Amino acid sequence: MNSLVEKLETRPSTFILLIGAYFLLNLIVRICLPNSLEMDEAGQILMSQWYALGYDTQPPFFNWVQHAVIDGIGQSLFALSLVKNLFLFLSYLFYYLAARQVLANKSLAVAAALGLLTIPEIGWLAQRDLTHSNASLFAACLFVYGLFRTLERPTLATYLVTGIAIGVGLISKYNFSILCFCAFIAVLVSPAYRSRLFDPRILVTAAVALAIVLPHAFWLFQNFEIASHDTVGKLAADAEGGTLAQIARGLGELPVTLLSFCALSVVVFASTFRTGLWPSMRAGNARTRLIETMFLILLVFLLFMVLFMGTAQMKVRWVSPVLFLLPMYLCMKIDASGAPIGDFLRRFMPVILLLMILIPASLFLRITAAGVMNSHPKLTVPYQAFIEETVKKPAVAPALVIAEDAFMAGNIRMQLPHTPVDTETYRLYSPPFSWSKDSPILLVWRHDGNDGPRVPARLVGRLKQRVGVLPPLQPQTIALPFIYGSDGDLFHFGFAWVRKP
Repeated sequence: MNSLVEKLETRPSTFILLIGAYFLLNLIVRICLPNSLEMDEAGQILMSQWYALGYDTQPPFFNWVQHAVIDGIGQSLFALSLVKNLFLFLSYLFYYLAARQVLANKSLAVAAALGLLTIPEIGWLAQRDLTHSNASLFAACLFVYGLFRTLERPTLATYLVTGIAIGVGLISKYNFSILCFCAFIAVLVSPAYRSRLFDPRILVTAAVALAIVLPHAFWLFQNFEIASHDTVGKLAADAEGGTLAQIARGLGELPVTLLSFCALSVVVFASTFRTGLWPSMRAGNARTRLIETMFLILLVFLLFMVLFMGTAQMKVRWVSPVLFLLPMYLCMKIDASGAPIGDFLRRFMPVILLLMILIPASLFLRITAAGVMNSHPKLTVPYQAFIEETVKKPAVAPALVIAEDAFMAGNIRMQLPHTPVDTETYRLYSPPFSWSKDSPILLVWRHDGNDGPRVPARLVGRLKQRVGVLPPLQPQTIALPFIYGSDGDLFHFGFAWVRKP
């Protein structure tokens, strides 16, 4: 342990190798699990059938990168996990580089970057099933790196990097705009840094960001109803109980959300830095005040959302664009206080190494021990066995698969990478297909296992849109055991072959 800590304190390459090994471990864990997919993974596989300037309620940057990787190395769990872990690796790397810009003690820069593991949204959930958020995290870390470089030692290159980060962030996840807004206001009101906004080189930042965002912005303007569907629906649901009840729920959820995001990080830093953390909170400088201003602006924004925009469900996605700075902020306060660091990193690293073991282990065991825990995670649904029984054994080559929803469609596409897959719930793209007597259409849906087989009405409607006059349908069901499930634990599929008359 002492040797590792000494190398982390003196050699940045050791930090890079450590996080590289950690994300390689997570990649291996995912490859060892079933090739059924989580929700975001399924969406990526479904949308990798085509390139577009926009897809749905999320911006397209992650889709573009994922699609390019699949085009390059083929569709596989490796391709999915590679992109996810590459974004996370780069996030930690740029967070570390940003911390090195503002922290005199480089041991604290290591603690700040590895402190991201103590944020559940970033440490655990990002590995389980996040895609667009991981791209947004990468852009946020790159933005913070460019921002701090620009504030401390401005050059044309730092303004350029900041512009790239803003552009990539805005086409990664729309809530990235919260970080941009909070940073802009914080710099504007900072006497030490305000002049950076009036430097002519800021035009480079704006031009580069605009050039990156503009193509998707055109799509967003034309498809705003589609892109905002989820947000509008959630706000409408929040307002059902009345304005006062909605405000009460929102104000009640706000501290819970903030606590759930920050608590573990604060506990880990407080317990490893011991009594020195709380006195250091009174110290400060222009850098810490900048972050504190960003936190304050975020809080005002959240209160505005609750009081005037009808937000009752205060989700982590509203706070993560700014509060991911918490580990760095804690280290900046310690650094500003001048308190002796002592063996802080030696006490901190065992906690981090434990998290580096527990996170991939929990991701592995939640699937492989599903039967013991009497749970049915998405990765245990037997899509591969379903395709084996219904398509490969009978040696049928479907011309098109129409699935019940986008999640099932992505999973079917994972099993049939060369077959076009369509879904009733996603109509922005209709994959071309060649229907013939030898290549029928396959309809797939979830069956409750109770009633007789019947094709859902929305699947019938989508089929009619694709082929016109409907031939007779003969729905069937098949029950297959969950992967790693208990004996007799079955998942029921409904399916129907549609043969051309």
